[in-house]
Amino acid sequence: MAADVNTSGRVIEPAREIPVARDVDVLVVGGGIAGVMAALASGRTGASTLLVERFGSLGGTGTAAMMNLFYVPYAATSGPVRELFDRLIAAGGAIPGEFVVYDPELYKVTALDMLAEAGVEVLLHTLVSDAIMQGSALHGIVVENKSGRQALLSRVTIDASGDGDVAARAGAPYIKGREADGKMRPMTLIFRMGGVDVPRLVEYVRAHPHDFSPDPLQTMLDVDHQMIRIFGFFNMVELAKARGELWPECYYFRVESVLPQRGILTVNATRAYGLDGTDAGDLSRAEIETRHQMLQLAAFARKDLPGFEQSFILDSAATIGVRETRRIRGEYVMTEDDIIAGRRYDDVVAVDANQQNPRQQGGHPPDGKEGGPQDREARELIARLFVYEIPYRSLLPQDVDGLLVAGRCISVDHHADVYTRNQGSAMATGVGAGVAAALAARAGVPPRRVDVRAVQARLRNLRVDLDLLRRLGPAPDRLDPQSASQPRDT
Repeated sequence: MAADVNTSGRVIEPAREIPVARDVDVLVVGGGIAGVMAALASGRTGASTLLVERFGSLGGTGTAAMMNLFYVPYAATSGPVRELFDRLIAAGGAIPGEFVVYDPELYKVTALDMLAEAGVEVLLHTLVSDAIMQGSALHGIVVENKSGRQALLSRVTIDASGDGDVAARAGAPYIKGREADGKMRPMTLIFRMGGVDVPRLVEYVRAHPHDFSPDPLQTMLDVDHQMIRIFGFFNMVELAKARGELWPECYYFRVESVLPQRGILTVNATRAYGLDGTDAGDLSRAEIETRHQMLQLAAFARKDLPGFEQSFILDSAATIGVRETRRIRGEYVMTEDDIIAGRRYDDVVAVDANQQNPRQQGGHPPDGKEGGPQDREARELIARLFVYEIPYRSLLPQDVDGLLVAGRCISVDHHADVYTRNQGSAMATGVGAGVAAALAARAGVPPRRVDVRAVQARLRNLRVDLDLLRRLGPAPDRLDPQSASQPRDT
């Protein structure tokens, strides 16, 4: 039956029945890095699990958006996260070190293989359109795909959409962006350039250290281990801007490893400010704006940067990278103070390690000027490693039962989001949420009533290291691979 348009400019959609396509214990919405880990942990814990993803492949930001850089030391990984990277390393698809660079195409297939082994069903090309509620309890979602409009029912749903789409539709409270004004971190389109003479590029950077970030993880020139990361060209960018060749808010050129031995690097330097990643119009503007920026950056590199003379755009990300939108308000809201102080929690279900400059405006501030002359973090400071715990309460939305969140939309404030929005936290919270959801579904209780000690015991059985902070402290000088690797059997 067709919908009618009334005189107020709204469309009245007639009531209709929606077929139930699946009914499972655990439904995971979002097949990015958090959702993959959530579904994997749920399946391995014995729950019937369905993973729903809007794209045609898994990995989200880590694949479709080309941010294939896991900004956590390999030595800090454990459990299913370590297993995924070990499989990639064994297949020649990842480089371990102070961070982990991985092949996005091999990641997509490896994730599918691991999920299939765990008995997880994957439904791609499917978009969430509504939440199915009974009172304050979530019982599933309504989706749209090539098969039409369908209902997916579950005992427990995990929102790993990044933007908290399910939580918002279910009526869970959330905050978008910075608490003071709602401004959000910029969006970025990442692209790859081929034909780069990497040794020539590295030689130039070594000879001109004043024009690059002093942070050894921002400017990393380890050619032998293929760990290339360059953040700077500050003076050359300013000269190009003076000639009108780059947009006014561009302050640096940044490249990162992909396949440096093949002359292929990613460029992470486009920026779209003042836009909302939950608004379709803003997302469209960001895609259009950053693709024009991509052309400017590629032309600048070929003209001015040593090693890029014969370079070309190889490809660009399938989607814009969104750094910040909704963060749910959970039973506990983590703060940067919690992270810096190394606060420990009785209900810890995830541990992350992240390189940051505390108390700075960093983490891609919403106000722009990133990497500009006034940006001390980019031009003067060296980030420190912070190890921190994430409590189960930060995965539990207020006011809604039957729902957990994982990934970028967990319950933290804007300053803590600098740390927790990254892949390490996303994957760790995914594993924690997946285990908790499976145990809650099997026990027939809502997630807020699950036995957290049973969740922790199961996480340890999956070889997740929940004791990393206790052993190393909140800010270790470095991670010793022997002391910060897989936990002992318990």
